This record gives sequence, structure tokens and C-alpha cells, in this order.
Amino acid sequence: MSTDKCLIIIFSLTLTACAPTRLPTASQGTDVVTKDAYARSRETNGIVLMDINWGRKLGCGGHDNAQIITLAFDRLPLASFEDDADANFVINTPSRLFVDPVFVNHAYSLEPGEYALSAFMIKIADSPPVGVRFHNALRSQLYKNGKPIGGTFVVNPGEAVFIGNFYLDCTYEPTLWRYYPEGRDNFETMLSEYRESFPFLELEDVQYRLFKTSLFGYDYELEAQPNDVP
Repeated sequence: MSTDKCLIIIFSLTLTACAPTRLPTASQGTDVVTKDAYARSRETNGIVLMDINWGRKLGCGGHDNAQIITLAFDRLPLASFEDDADANFVINTPSRLFVDPVFVNHAYSLEPGEYALSAFMIKIADSPPVGVRFHNALRSQLYKNGKPIGGTFVVNPGEAVFIGNFYLDCTYEPTLWRYYPEGRDNFETMLSEYRESFPFLELEDVQYRLFKTSLFGYDYELEAQPNDVP
């Protein structure tokens, strides 16, 4: 068994199980970019593209179903390591009941820099008497010795960057997982969906630079094109 897979198993067993309705770090959600917001910040900010599947995954990890509720990220360097400190970039599910199990395009205008995963919440449902509970990953699990271990992504000013597709992994206990489209043809198909969802964005030169993690996904890079500059 690989070291990365061992780390994933250990991490899934140490998630905090509790029953709050939201993470302390995720009280405010970040809005997807609008045409007006893009016009105001396009020179200073970068655009982050990511797909998220908010739907229930049936039979996940031996449970009736599981569902992502919240993702939160810190802009580095970190201002506070407290679990209840606000995060810079927070995404909440649009609904805990009425969401389809499909990947949905998301685009955000963010200040340039490096961002680290600081928290996520997964809702897990089982038949009574267990019922519904929440598994939270917080800064106390996602940072070690002051360094982020959950994963990071970078966005530069004036660029658009694709960081991956986020859903669940159900091999063991339900946990977050970052997927990705393989090959340029699949990536271009995905970009056509983004252009339809956000027609006001300039997406002619989108960078394929995945959220980098050893806990919640595997490394992958697109093959170079013949005209790419080394």
C-alpha cells in the first residue's frame, strides 16, 4: 500500500464527528464571480475555476449516503491557526436537500496568492438510530507544524486557472477528493462548459494547475502541446 493511501486512511479515521449545522470558519460563503465584479477586479485578481459535486453519494464508505457541505481555504501566510477563525475563501452547498449528483461549474475572482485547504464538512446519513452526523476537518487536522498538509493552489493576477473537480472518495470513510479531466480533449470540453456558464469571462488561455495534495487526490499534468514553450 502506498504512503499516500496510508495517510488518507489515517486522516479519514481522525476526522471530527459532531453535529453543528455549519463550520465556524464557514459562516460566510464566497459568491461566484459576476460580470460587474469581474470588470472591477480583472486586472488585480485571478479567476479560479473548479467543479463541485454537491449531490449525495449513495453507499459511500458503507453509509446510506454522504454529501459535501462546505469547503474553506486560507490565503497564505495564515493569519490565525484557530479552528474558528474566518477563512478567506468559503464555498457552501446551495442546498442540503435539493441538489443533483452532478459536477457544477464554479468560478471565483480571488486575490492573487497561494491558498491552503483549511476546513471541510461532510454530512453522513445512516438509518436510525444512527441518523445524520457531520464529519469536520479543521485547521487542527489540516496544518502540521504551521504548514498546510491538506493541499494548496496558486492563482496569479490576471490569469484564469483550473484547479480540479471536487467530490467524495468512498473507499473507506467518506472524505474529500479532488478529481480531474484527463487529456486535452476532455479539458477543452470542460472549458466549453465554463464559457457557457460564464460567458463574460476571458477563458482563452486557462491554466491547468490542479489543487496540489497528497491526502485528497493524485498529481496529474496535461501533456505538453507541440507549440508549448518549455
